[in-house]
Amino acid sequence: MKKFATKFISIFFVLLFIATSFVPVIAFAEEADSGSAETESVVHVLVLQSESLEVVKGKKIQMTASVSGVETQPKITWNSLSPNIATVDENGTVKGVNVGKAVITATAYVDGQTLNGEFAINVIKRGSLIKDLLKDQQVLSYQYSYVDDYYYTNDKEAWQYNFGFGKIYDLFAPYLLLEYDYIRIFFTYDNKDWMLQMWKGQYGMVFYGSEIGIYNRDHVDDGVNEWTFFECPPEEDWLGMEMTLWHQQINGDWKREFTREYGKYWWCTGFKNGHVRQEEPCDELRVEGRITLKDAEMTRLVVEGLKECGFGVAASKDGIGLDQIYSEGNDVYFIWQNISEAESTMFIKTSFGVLTALSIMPFWPIILPWVSMFAILVVLVSFIL
Repeated sequence: MKKFATKFISIFFVLLFIATSFVPVIAFAEEADSGSAETESVVHVLVLQSESLEVVKGKKIQMTASVSGVETQPKITWNSLSPNIATVDENGTVKGVNVGKAVITATAYVDGQTLNGEFAINVIKRGSLIKDLLKDQQVLSYQYSYVDDYYYTNDKEAWQYNFGFGKIYDLFAPYLLLEYDYIRIFFTYDNKDWMLQMWKGQYGMVFYGSEIGIYNRDHVDDGVNEWTFFECPPEEDWLGMEMTLWHQQINGDWKREFTREYGKYWWCTGFKNGHVRQEEPCDELRVEGRITLKDAEMTRLVVEGLKECGFGVAASKDGIGLDQIYSEGNDVYFIWQNISEAESTMFIKTSFGVLTALSIMPFWPIILPWVSMFAILVVLVSFIL
């Protein structure tokens, strides 16, 4: 009896592990004995598994599906909800067609009941050693997502967390080839001074993207201003956020570049490999997002701050227009494109560039080979990424 109980417990935990690791229960089928006083039921679980979450365009991966609680496995019917992204054959073999995300479904019929399951597969352009490394672990707090093909900051363990933020960083940004629009609001809540800031634009020579950051400090009676320096907030002050970056194409169409999924952040970021056509102002980028505040009072303060920045108020969540917000409960939804408080950096870039050119002119024969090597390195990195 003891041996049987041990075996039963082992089987139970194995099934529990499988069910929680590989896109578990999608539907149950119950088998009832109508002739007995008490109804007995058999629970069937359709479990989908895949050898990988991603498949390279033009390549194949294998998926499997099984039903628990049956002596003989039923026939599985496979289907792709996005065959233009990925196809699947009768054996569960998935082939990448175009870059994107495809949902693969499986259907089984057990004891007159229908079980349905689904699994999301990401089709990527090509594999990369750098991307594979950054997908599994952070490097200098940055990671990579094959979903939407973008880079982001792992703000949960970011080294930047130790340095806080202030306007001085934005003023020095052009010297580091960071050209972005930004908006910021200040407010006092729960005996703390707060700053909410958003950015979008060009980050160096290789990336463009967007950010949302929340910062605070102990309240000071003198108030805050644009030169106040804030700390990165403790975990209890992180906010629910989600962010989608849109990029206007040359033909005028808007392309969704990535979506940073909803979660608790103090710094929600996303960066794409490439370069915008115009850096100042960067109105070819549009940020659509949601921020969940702590309560009604904090929501009111943030809404008022965004209105002071120039945001209009939409009549409904589904009707938010450019540079408008809409609040629902403690959620503030927004679309940001044209509003910007960023100072023009053209004078900074021009004066700095002229002074730099004059200072290094005598050393140009020595510097030229190194500049050429750097240019080649940038091209190679861009190709790899």
